[in-house]
Amino acid sequence: MIIEQSTSKLLFGRFEKERKEIASLTKVMTAYTVLNLVEKLEIDVDTELVTISEEACHVIGTSADLVAGDMLTIRQLMYGMMLPSGNDAAFALA
Repeated sequence: MIIEQSTSKLLFGRFEKERKEIASLTKVMTAYTVLNLVEKLEIDVDTELVTISEEACHVIGTSADLVAGDMLTIRQLMYGMMLPSGNDAAFALA
């Protein structure tokens, strides 16, 4: 949407009344939480490994195509969560 700031008049909108899921916002908050935790706990995102669970692989929605049993760094999972919007990567990080 593009709104005229002084009048709050809608100048342009596309599907602006269509209801949308907040999955991407949830992933941004997951990333924020992970970054805060790794800083607080002094975890190295390039060496700390996360094992992908079977449950993470079966999360519905967009996927980073993770494979159960694989071991990925936190950084790799962050990329998998934010670039292809992988729900599976978000689940694994959580």
